[in-house]
Amino acid sequence: MTKKAIKTIQEHSETRILLDSYDDIFSDFDPGEYAERTLSDDFIIQLKKIARNKNGDKPLLKLLLPAGKRNEQEEEIIVKRLHSYFKNVHKQLETEARKAKRTGWILTFIGIIVMVVASYISFMKPQKYYVHILLVLFEPGGWFLLWTGLDHLVYSSKEAKKDRSFYQRMIRSEIIFLAH
Repeated sequence: MTKKAIKTIQEHSETRILLDSYDDIFSDFDPGEYAERTLSDDFIIQLKKIARNKNGDKPLLKLLLPAGKRNEQEEEIIVKRLHSYFKNVHKQLETEARKAKRTGWILTFIGIIVMVVASYISFMKPQKYYVHILLVLFEPGGWFLLWTGLDHLVYSSKEAKKDRSFYQRMIRSEIIFLAH
């Protein structure tokens, strides 16, 4: 194989999905036009299963239909709808990731402040009962806020990163319909 052929294979990771009709892509509960219809959860789940393990910068999504059921005008509309859906979901996931990160930093910062206050109270060795109650509340509360914030920063980001990566790749995908 030549370098050009290898590069072409790496650039295009091919995903094929067999459809009975265009309606397999869309939700059964939405009777609207293809340009606005809601995508089927089953279609998206299946696409994620198949396409997630593929490598390459520009995925190639081949949607296979029976030869007699193809309509090129509808296919153009469906391709635009799919790309629009991928862009919207990716944008939504990016917004959620920024919110989770911001929440993580805020919780971590507040946790550190609460622990500093608890340390100061402990250092002063107060003799009053209500100050000891504050110490008892602030110490575990500070640790809880700190670890919850760090959890938001580390684990929430990792889980959402897979979905963001999938949708980012699908935005760049080439979608074609073929007869089978």
